[in-house]
Amino acid sequence: MELSTRSQKIDSLCTLIFENSGEAILVTDSNGKIVQANPSCLSLFEYTLDEIVGQEVEKLIPTELDQIHKAHRKNFINSPENRKMHSGLSLTGIKKSEEKLCLEIGLSYVKSENEFFIICFISNVSNREKWLSKIRYQQKLLKTYLSVTHSIFLILGSDERIIMLNKVGSTILGVSEKEAIGKNWFDQFLPVDEKNSIRDFFKKMINGEVEDTNTHENHIINSEGEKRLIEWNNTVIRYKNGVIEAILSNGVDITEKRILEDAKKEALIIGQEMERRRLAQELHDGLGQAISAIGLNMNALEPEIENFNLRFKTIYADIKARLDTAYEEIKAISKNLTPKILEDFGLEKALEYLGETIDQSTNVELHLSLHGDLKNLESKISLTIYRIVQELISNALRHAHPKNINIYVTRGKDNILLIVEDDGKGFDPKKPTTGLGISNLKSRIELFKGKLNIDSTAKGGTSISINIPL
Repeated sequence: MELSTRSQKIDSLCTLIFENSGEAILVTDSNGKIVQANPSCLSLFEYTLDEIVGQEVEKLIPTELDQIHKAHRKNFINSPENRKMHSGLSLTGIKKSEEKLCLEIGLSYVKSENEFFIICFISNVSNREKWLSKIRYQQKLLKTYLSVTHSIFLILGSDERIIMLNKVGSTILGVSEKEAIGKNWFDQFLPVDEKNSIRDFFKKMINGEVEDTNTHENHIINSEGEKRLIEWNNTVIRYKNGVIEAILSNGVDITEKRILEDAKKEALIIGQEMERRRLAQELHDGLGQAISAIGLNMNALEPEIENFNLRFKTIYADIKARLDTAYEEIKAISKNLTPKILEDFGLEKALEYLGETIDQSTNVELHLSLHGDLKNLESKISLTIYRIVQELISNALRHAHPKNINIYVTRGKDNILLIVEDDGKGFDPKKPTTGLGISNLKSRIELFKGKLNIDSTAKGGTSISINIPL
């Protein structure tokens, strides 16, 4: 009696679960005939129980899949086994309204001596499949873009290791994506003299200390040891909770572009120097010679001076003095345009002469401090330093009106450090300047991979430091 009561309770519980389950449940016999379906199943396929009981289960499957499903059903009956939901068994179903469904199926069975029933647990995953299909499409688009773009796409995890590298990045680095994944970016692909500063910036981005929106340039080293210059844009990748997970970097190889830019700058500077030489030569051979000829003619009048009255003697003396002054100014301009002393005696003597000229021609006191071997410098470096000093002195005299200018030139083991200071009127270094002089100055510095630093205040004067590697 107790066993019978217990069996009844179990039957009642099973019926309760079957009827109230949110999951669609369908029961078929060994011939594929529908025996039972719970309300969730009827609602999913939009049938009543009377409409499907006794029908083949293929009624709930698109016609074009009938034979395939029957073959699967036969195989299951021959080798029955429980198959859990999410085990990869999916199926296309069809509603009464002929709307197709994407279904995920779990299978079980009940077998006795005389009967065999298949129990299907059905989940409608149509919406999920739509999203997955959309995601797969977007992934395909992204993969296509990453394969055809000319940019490097690189994802670095917080541990500094490569998570993703596209085809362009692989080509430039000379390694496959598979070889690159997991490698430490800084230790493997960056030059020793650059990696520490770039690593520090990376850590600040990972820690959320900076939100990088600017472009950055640095060299990378490929598998053959060749340096390539890359221009980067960086973006942080965050978890849903806002924690930074990785850094996405988009880079463009600008090595050849920079070589062309440097060649243009060098050509511009060479052109300027050639024009300076031409003007200096014309001043010397043209205007200078003309003034000399006038001076000779004036000298020819010397014997007649005694016959002049006082007024004409005064005019004669004034003209001759002005001619001498003009001739000296032409000589000074010519020397500034083409400093022959620089070619003949080197940077040190040229700067000393420049300082003496400033002392003699202005009320400004110029203090020159030179250290290290400045004689055995490459001519291009010497000329660059000289022109920079010349330009900075000219700017100070023209705009700052200082009382003192201090110039320090120090040659180190592998660099030249130039500092020019004045106690005149300062300016805002952040404010854009349109002067050709500053533009030329920056071009000369960039051509030699130098670094420029300007420290200036309205009342505190200006200090400009330039570091040029040798």
